[in-house]
Amino acid sequence: MEAWVLTRYADVLAALREPRLTAGGARGGTELDRAAHLRFRARASAAASGMLAEWLERLGPLARDMARALPKDRTVDLVGELAQPWSAQIARCLACPGGDPDRLAALSGDIFAAAANPRDTALQARAEQATLELAGAFSGELAAFHVQAFVALSQTLPCFLANAWLALLDDPERAEMLRAEPELMPQAIEELLRHSGPSRAQFRRAAEGVELGGATIAKGDRVALMLAAANRDPEQFPEPARLDFRRGPPRHLAFGEGRQACIGASLVRAASESATAAFIENFAGARVEQPVEWRGGFAICAPASLLVSRCCTAASENNRQPAVTDR
Repeated sequence: MEAWVLTRYADVLAALREPRLTAGGARGGTELDRAAHLRFRARASAAASGMLAEWLERLGPLARDMARALPKDRTVDLVGELAQPWSAQIARCLACPGGDPDRLAALSGDIFAAAANPRDTALQARAEQATLELAGAFSGELAAFHVQAFVALSQTLPCFLANAWLALLDDPERAEMLRAEPELMPQAIEELLRHSGPSRAQFRRAAEGVELGGATIAKGDRVALMLAAANRDPEQFPEPARLDFRRGPPRHLAFGEGRQACIGASLVRAASESATAAFIENFAGARVEQPVEWRGGFAICAPASLLVSRCCTAASENNRQPAVTDR
């Protein structure tokens, strides 16, 4: 990759907080003026809070209605029939873009594909054009934030839901815990973000020389921050492959950290709680029917589909395939 690769939690956390490691490291570029950037983030965070306050009461009922409407007498694709269409509705409701929904979905898909494969120059060029066109669907000085929020809700959110629901399907004891103790949902979402967050890596570039983890990173060097590896660091998270809804600190790095952290994290958290509550309520005893195929790339990875059945006969149980394939 011609980059420094950081995998330990302490090193990734330090890199996320290091102002001399600037965003856009996947393909170069400059960073916003610090003061202007901080002002933008403050306004964007306020806008995210406003979105959440206005729509929070509608997230849960919509997810429950869509989950209940899915048939019980056939295999259901939890990605294509629930996570993706629900997330698309949430994105349109919260971000409120103008324009053709199909075109907006295609543009956000191009941006997502580039984020998942940051070394693909053709995808990066398409994403730059898509970002400019998608920004035209929004008005005001926070258009850039609305683009980020729309892509996060329409693309990244269903990826996380697919990963999280697969983890719960593979651990029915934890799923049953959530049914019995729904008040654990906020902690469960945090643990699922640590365990199954779709964002595996971020890139930075050194604006100046930096000493990090005993290494000297020269000006201009690229740095790959392996978020998924840091979130499974056994020095920080005992038994990192195990779901533990009562796990204590440190907190995960799924949304990044510091001044480059995800602005829409509160939106993703709230939406994930609502959708996962609907999944838990309506898919008790569901089983994955086929090996999982994955979408995304180096930086983002999630199930392309998640075929499940709620009618498990003895025959289907005997013929059931392993749920998880290598990511």
